[in-house]
Amino acid sequence: MKSFYLVFKQAFQERVTSKSYLLTTLCLIAISILVISLPTLLENITSTKEEEVVVVLNTSDIQVENLEEQLTSWSWKEIQVDQVDSYKQEAQEGNILGVYVVDEGASNYEVNYFSKSNAAELNSELAMFLQSMNMQRISVDNQLSVADQQALFVPVAMERGTFTEESQVSVLITYLMLMFILMAVMMYGNTIATGVASEKATRVMEVMVTKVHPLAMIFGKIFGIALAGLLQFVAFFVSVGLFLKSGIVEPAQSIGGLELNLSALTIQHCVLFFVFFLLGYFLYASLYAVFGSMVSRPEELNGSTTPLTLLLMASAFSGILFVISDPTSTLAKYLSVIPFTSPFNMIILVTQDAASILDISISIGVLLVTTFVVGYFAAKIYPKGILHFGESLKISQLIMRK
Repeated sequence: MKSFYLVFKQAFQERVTSKSYLLTTLCLIAISILVISLPTLLENITSTKEEEVVVVLNTSDIQVENLEEQLTSWSWKEIQVDQVDSYKQEAQEGNILGVYVVDEGASNYEVNYFSKSNAAELNSELAMFLQSMNMQRISVDNQLSVADQQALFVPVAMERGTFTEESQVSVLITYLMLMFILMAVMMYGNTIATGVASEKATRVMEVMVTKVHPLAMIFGKIFGIALAGLLQFVAFFVSVGLFLKSGIVEPAQSIGGLELNLSALTIQHCVLFFVFFLLGYFLYASLYAVFGSMVSRPEELNGSTTPLTLLLMASAFSGILFVISDPTSTLAKYLSVIPFTSPFNMIILVTQDAASILDISISIGVLLVTTFVVGYFAAKIYPKGILHFGESLKISQLIMRK
């Protein structure tokens, strides 16, 4: 137990004191806050910037004050007809948004404008304003009652609906959870494999095996790095949570057309996320330790761990390709139980309210048993790998090696 604690402490301290660990944590926090806040920040920046619009009003019932009151997103300036040519040059150079000439037509107002940009928003709102003014003019000419005039201008009731239920986490949040597990398991797994290979390359392992039992070495590294990962996650979630609670910036409601309903996340979602992440981590970390012991130098790790990396990525993307679009399908149920894919796919079912307590219990039970079996298997063959120097071993050779 003392040997395990020493390896555990060394792995944990080495991880949390490294520059890469600190930089990764800070970058994760900064990027997450930026992604959540960026749409709102951009909206605030664009909304506070007023572009100047020059207008010629050849009308008897519209004044520039009416435009300033109704179309407040722009700064309006009225000019005379003989000044149009000089201001057209300003519009062409981009110094002003455009020059608009409004005339009274036979049945409606007519607008002739000069603008370097499309100015679609301005054109749309100006057209709506002129249309309402024309309707008001027609109402007065036809002596409509006040009630009829008011009825003409009652706006259409439009209410934006949500794609997801309040209790259901959005697809974007589910995507982020899957990518979080994938990147974390891959990053920490490679850290374990690299640490084992580096110790073998420097012959440190020859000294360590005489002092520390191989089982203490493998599980000390796995648990030490796991604690460092949990500490990183806690720092990440606490920082982002405090930022959201502070109200400094209103978080975006959607990103790239996908809803970002953070309020739908519950304690149950978070707990199950950590449970499946930890079990998935221990499952893959044990294999990464074994694969790291198969090589003699860190440079050989890429070729050795490629099958494991492919399995990890296939497990994650199986959920994105097949489960997230139909979480109630038979394939989704199977993928949420298979140990190597369940850490990713059961999270999808949980966030989409497609998993019962029995389904979750079965998935956790199967994953626990598999993690124990893989850990026992790794503990048996890991000592064989760390004592081998020279040509890289294959997994079949490592199993058969005495």
